[in-house]
Amino acid sequence: MSTPRDPGLQPERTLLAWRRTSLGLVANGVLLLASGHGTSDVRLGLGIVVTVLALSCWAAVTAVYRRGAEHPALGSERVLRLAAGLVLVVGVFDLYAVVTR
Repeated sequence: MSTPRDPGLQPERTLLAWRRTSLGLVANGVLLLASGHGTSDVRLGLGIVVTVLALSCWAAVTAVYRRGAEHPALGSERVLRLAAGLVLVVGVFDLYAVVTR
């Protein structure tokens, strides 16, 4: 038995929190790109990867919440786990960039 989707503000707050996280990750990617420009190919590569992963996180979470109103169980848990994994990978890349500085 499935429970009906909560029409309250909690889903919207969750979406906004994921978007804030994605925006922070994009900022990390841009900073890595700026710090690697002309000095380090590794930082430049990491900056590109982090930026792409952050934008992927934004797109995945937005897709889940856009179609969630019509189909609440349409793989949303799997996509949100993927987004959380992307956040973890970006954190590891940032840690590597800081340690190798």
